[in-house]
Amino acid sequence: MTKLSFKTSIFLLLFSLIFVNTLYAQEKTDTKKQAENNPVVMIKHAPFAKKDCAACHTDKDGKSGKLIIDGAGLCFKCHDSYEKNDFIHGPVGAGACLLCHNPHESENPKLLNNKSINNLCTTCHADKNDMLNSGDEIHPPVADSCINCHDPHAEKHQFQLKADRQKDLCFMCHTDKKDRVTNSKNKHGAIEMGDKCLGCHDPHSSPSPKLLKAEDSKAICLTCHSASLPREEDGKMLMNMGEHLANNPNFHGPVIWGDCAACHDPHGSDNFRILKQPFPEKSAIKFTPDGYLCFKCHEPKKMTEKFTTEFTNFRNGKSNTHFLHVKTKRISCKTCHDYHASKDLPHHLRNESSFGSAKFSLRFIETPTGGSCNPICHTRRYYDRVDPVNVRSNKPLKKQ
Repeated sequence: MTKLSFKTSIFLLLFSLIFVNTLYAQEKTDTKKQAENNPVVMIKHAPFAKKDCAACHTDKDGKSGKLIIDGAGLCFKCHDSYEKNDFIHGPVGAGACLLCHNPHESENPKLLNNKSINNLCTTCHADKNDMLNSGDEIHPPVADSCINCHDPHAEKHQFQLKADRQKDLCFMCHTDKKDRVTNSKNKHGAIEMGDKCLGCHDPHSSPSPKLLKAEDSKAICLTCHSASLPREEDGKMLMNMGEHLANNPNFHGPVIWGDCAACHDPHGSDNFRILKQPFPEKSAIKFTPDGYLCFKCHEPKKMTEKFTTEFTNFRNGKSNTHFLHVKTKRISCKTCHDYHASKDLPHHLRNESSFGSAKFSLRFIETPTGGSCNPICHTRRYYDRVDPVNVRSNKPLKKQ
């Protein structure tokens, strides 16, 4: 090391020390000014503020810590007792008011021992502390403050909740759901079964969206719909969907995604099968694009274009066979397609179907460029996208 570089090093070291000390002194000054400008306001318990030690202590000068009454009885000399409530919070029932409150003064509202309600609650409820730090989706009222839903002292509802835990408490915030559950024409039975809202949702947190108790809406739905259940509207028995999906592995897109709620509203709907948009209940109905939920995903031109080579493969040359069946003949999509799952036939076609009260098989046969079917509506008829056929004679049109 040269003499010049050594002097330079010494100079830089001294400069750094002076700079750091200056910053530290400035920080102390700023902190002091901030404290002076924003002094901590201590909230004092009324007897303590009045220096009335004898209100609580046997020694009027406060030199002895002995209380005139042990436990919560002392607090209830001034504060209302909670004995008439059905559900009393453990510390209150045990007379351990000081677990949460400071009896003299605190910088926190209500003389609390912690400025955060949730931190105070989790001093005992350690499992909820783990939940709050789990990385899961947290219910916003929970993240904000436990006392949004729970009374910290006592209530007439279990867990000191401010309303019935199964439904009424949820409706205090979710007013849109209350309206739907109450006023929908077609109601979801699960809303009134068992734990009601809590049958599907966790009120605190969940790794799944919408605070669901399972990984997705399909898993939740199948906890009930793996049995045949009566429909709310008229008592008609619904299919065992769990069994149907187990036996038909070719799932419709929303079922693949585990998203029953893509089509169904689990809280209630004015539409058939609590669907989010209209869908025909009957086998035949006049076609309107807004009458079919299907067009949330599918292109309406699949049905409305009489001639196309783009919007559907169910065509005879350019003649749109969907247009013929759905637009002209008014046959509902569900007559031919199963909107949940199918097994042997492509395009979610049904093996067995019905039209009115008649039951029948589509007897569909696919070919590389088309296919044919022979339901109860007509004799076997063919279609071919490349070599169109005469639907009356079933002979190629180019040979006519």
